[in-house]
This record gives sequence, C-alpha cells and structure tokens, in this order.
Amino acid sequence: MAKKDANKKHYFSPLDADENGPMLERACEDKLLVSIWIQGKSENDVEEYECVRYEAEEKKLVIKSAGGLLSKIGTSKKVDKEIFVKIGGGKYQYFTYSVLHYSKEKKEYFVIMNREIFKTQQRSNYRLMASKFIKLKFKIDDDHIFDGLDVSAGGTSFVIEDTDDNEKYAQGVIFPDCELHFNGKKFNIPEAKVAAQFPDKDAAGNPTGKQRAGIAFMGLSSRTEEDLFIHINGEARAEEMRKKLAKPKD
Repeated sequence: MAKKDANKKHYFSPLDADENGPMLERACEDKLLVSIWIQGKSENDVEEYECVRYEAEEKKLVIKSAGGLLSKIGTSKKVDKEIFVKIGGGKYQYFTYSVLHYSKEKKEYFVIMNREIFKTQQRSNYRLMASKFIKLKFKIDDDHIFDGLDVSAGGTSFVIEDTDDNEKYAQGVIFPDCELHFNGKKFNIPEAKVAAQFPDKDAAGNPTGKQRAGIAFMGLSSRTEEDLFIHINGEARAEEMRKKLAKPKD
C-alpha cells in the first residue's frame, strides 16, 4: 500500500467554486475576522474587519470595522484599491485578492469575492521539502549559511554540520536579521528562533550522528508573509504537477 503524503491535507489549494458561498456564509455566521492590506505594504498597514453578511447573487461580502482608530477616523484610505484579503477561520484560513469598496448610501464596506480563494490549514504545518527543484539556503550571518531541508511559512530546518556547534543552536536561541533564499527569492527574517533540536537521520532512517535545528520565523511583516505564502503555494503546485507527469501512463 502506497504511503500517503503527510502534507496532502495541508496543501494550499483553491476552493471549488461551489464552496465559496457556503464558506463565506459560515464566516459571517461566526463573525470571523478579516484582515486586509494593500499588496506589498508592511504589517503596520493592516486593517481588521468583521464579516457581516454575504450576498451570494452579487458575490458581495459586507464587512465592518473591528474597532480601533479606523472606526473613528471615517472612510478607510484603502477604498477602491487592490487589497490582499485574509479570513481567519480557526482550523482553516482563506486568502484572496479583491478591491475594497464603500457604500456611502448604506455606510458599509464590502468586497466582491469573484477571484480564486485559497484555503489552507495552519500554514506553519505545511512543509515543502528541499529537492533538486526546491533550493533552500538559510543565512544567519555571512559565516553561517545552511542548506535548508524544508520550508514553510512558519520556518525551516537544517543540519548542524559541526557537532561543536550544537550548543550554539540550542532550543530557544534567537538569531536576529536572518535571510531565507528560496528558489531565487530572498526573504528577510527579522528573528529566527530555534524551536527544536533533534537527531539527524539519513534517507534510510539511520542516525547520522549529527543534529538538526528546527527554526521558527518570528516577526514577519505582512508583505513577507504574503510573498512567502504565494511562493510556497506556487512551488507546491509545481511539485504536484511534476509528480503527476512522472507517474507512468497506463
């Protein structure tokens, strides 16, 4: 019996068109949080709203300010601009692009949900493994650059080649100003925390005598989070396509 891919259930996948409406209706019933920001802007640019109602015929999601400064200063400066939308859903999160609108007559914000919506479980759970197609480098400083073993929106891992450095990468240690190099793209990581250290094993499952460091990304800006999500999603889908093409035809 073929072994199941543990990451299948965490794959960043688009919702089927007939799932969009029910998901958005549930989001309104549960008054889920909606975070929006203009594409490419920093985390300081994020505005938070609450799902109010979904009008299926027009694919209109009506939202209201979740409070704070925005509710006091009037209309958002993001009105009529392209935005990145994240709907938090506990076990699942949903992502899409849209334009923020404001109805002066009804005094309400809304977005038209007519673009592809992606769903994912906790993104840090999805790990894309390094391969000849997935090239990863994790840079702590100019003298410490490691080959990444995997990557997720939550972190990466690498082998500690020199056993004398095991203590340097002990659980809980934090390194500032790191970089992730992932298939030709560079991502700035404000802080990298050693979340765990565990024995390294070869492809056959035998201990190599070395240790691995599991790294958690901390303090990512919304722009970096957005770019990393999109990049991982694109590469994961490409991996799936390569696997399908590699399968022998009947």
